[in-house]
Amino acid sequence: MLSGFRYWENYEFYNINKNILFFSVHKMNDYFPAPVHSLANIKEFPITDIYCVFLNHTLGLLDYPGKIPGKQNYGLSEFIKNRIISIHTTIYPGGGYEENFLNQAIKGLKFLKDHPNVKSVFTNLRNVQKFIPKAYWIAGITNTEFYRYIPRTKSDELQLLFAAHHRKEKGFNYLIKAFNSLDPSIYHLHIVGDWKSELHLIKHNNYTYYGMLSPGELRKVYYKCHIIIAPSYKGGTIYNKLMPIYRKYITLDGFPTTTSVDAMSTGCCLISTNPRKDYSVLKPGEDYLEIKEKSPDDIKKAIEYCYHNQDEMLLIADRGHKKILKFFDAQKNVRFKYNVIGGNTK
Repeated sequence: MLSGFRYWENYEFYNINKNILFFSVHKMNDYFPAPVHSLANIKEFPITDIYCVFLNHTLGLLDYPGKIPGKQNYGLSEFIKNRIISIHTTIYPGGGYEENFLNQAIKGLKFLKDHPNVKSVFTNLRNVQKFIPKAYWIAGITNTEFYRYIPRTKSDELQLLFAAHHRKEKGFNYLIKAFNSLDPSIYHLHIVGDWKSELHLIKHNNYTYYGMLSPGELRKVYYKCHIIIAPSYKGGTIYNKLMPIYRKYITLDGFPTTTSVDAMSTGCCLISTNPRKDYSVLKPGEDYLEIKEKSPDDIKKAIEYCYHNQDEMLLIADRGHKKILKFFDAQKNVRFKYNVIGGNTK
């Protein structure tokens, strides 16, 4: 549930067909309406198709011999081959990887393209479609019923939200530099995620820190806020204290991020960087406000623009919500995937 689109996608698959079986490598304690089996027991079931999310996990199912960050082979390639099991996958971005990951990913994509058991691929990355031309484009997934839209109203104090797992490239320090320079009487910042060690950077007391939240708890915070801010950036350094060597790495966060999509679905206005320069769905100045990477000044200007132009802010939030409803709705997108997997693409 901490990665919303995966949870809601599985939830919708269950709603479509109660006979679908669910497997996990490491079972969590999240509520789910169907039993979740250990992947180690998959050979005990009459499997015909396997749907798996993310490039590294799919390559692991097929015991791909090459390197890929986060991949572990599961010893199932012969089982999949002998049973003539069809593999279906969604390749979305996620996580921070070293510079050479792109070359590794390209080799992995070519492996999937040529693998006889891989029957369908879904993606929101145009780069994937360069190597797998028949890949189906889907923007993403959120539960627009759960994150129901409630229009915001103008206010003398704007409620700002930052929600992310703790990683340097999420841009929290740049947001706080901007926040420290704002008038504390008219802005309040809500912080979700494991950021307790960074709170000392904040000079005002006009913030609320929640830590990690479940989707139900996080939804309540969304409804309190006017704006969600996603200042993540591409690139960075890994520093070894024992040996002062810096290595470049790249981030592969999607745009918009999962929390941004969820918050926009409820009616928040998005202020965000766009490291991928992905304009396939959201248009800057129309559906969200785009900011430069690593720029506290840009963040500040965008926040102040929203305060002084609240009618426009609310219009942007409304347009953004409509785009999320059109392109990210879980019921519609999962039904499409289900039909493709079942061979019904008409």
